[in-house]
Amino acid sequence: MGNQPSNPAPSNSNSADPYPPSRQVVTIPLQRDPTREGASGLHYSGRVYANEYNTLSSSICTGGKVSPDKINEVMSGTNISTTTIRIDPATKRLDRSQLASYVEGLVDKNVIPGNKLEYDALTIADKSFYDAIQREYCFYEARYVAALTQFIGLVATPNGADTTSALNSTVTLNTRLNTLLEILNYVSNIRASAVNNRVPQMTDANKQLQTAIKKLQEQKKLLQTGDLRIRTQEEMMRYSAEKSRAMNIQIMFFVALNVVALGTIITVYKSMKGASV
Repeated sequence: MGNQPSNPAPSNSNSADPYPPSRQVVTIPLQRDPTREGASGLHYSGRVYANEYNTLSSSICTGGKVSPDKINEVMSGTNISTTTIRIDPATKRLDRSQLASYVEGLVDKNVIPGNKLEYDALTIADKSFYDAIQREYCFYEARYVAALTQFIGLVATPNGADTTSALNSTVTLNTRLNTLLEILNYVSNIRASAVNNRVPQMTDANKQLQTAIKKLQEQKKLLQTGDLRIRTQEEMMRYSAEKSRAMNIQIMFFVALNVVALGTIITVYKSMKGASV
């Protein structure tokens, strides 16, 4: 017998198919540009976002970048920010008592407007104060971004460069920026508290306004009626009658007083006449 082709081995239904059907691979394009957190870049983290997102607000600072040699510059003139207030370990924010004392000192120096001004003057003074806050914030934010960029660049170097100076500058500038925000928040709360304390007065004034509005509405309704002339004459007659009635009561009262006075005089006269006899 010649060589017969061997029968193929029976297939095992449990074994995996060595040649699975091909599947289409889809590549999803993602944007991998670092995006700063926050409108002003204060809370920069270098996080990489997958896709674009709409900016919620515009930056309040429109100034350009600064060079690394200007990182440690201090703004000329009176600085509102400070680096001396300690951080509360419980809240991780500036200590409230020290912040209050610092703000009171700025109020005494007329750096922050006090609440004793009139409304219009306080509005103008607060506007100037907020403008000063913004100028100082933008000044130090530009240097903060430069310091943070320098620090990240040093950390990324393969030779392990010294980052102590860059880190200290970054922390100092971050403290200044946070101090400005805390001061602004503290002053805003003071203004809000002052408004809340005037709520009873505002409520009373509002009641008086509502009463006046109600009267004006009634007069408007009367003026818009077709029988205005007749209604006016009726009101005039009613007023005259009430005035006449009031005058009659007053006359009767005076007559009663005169009778009492006359009786008193007669009594005194008779008593004096009897004594003389």
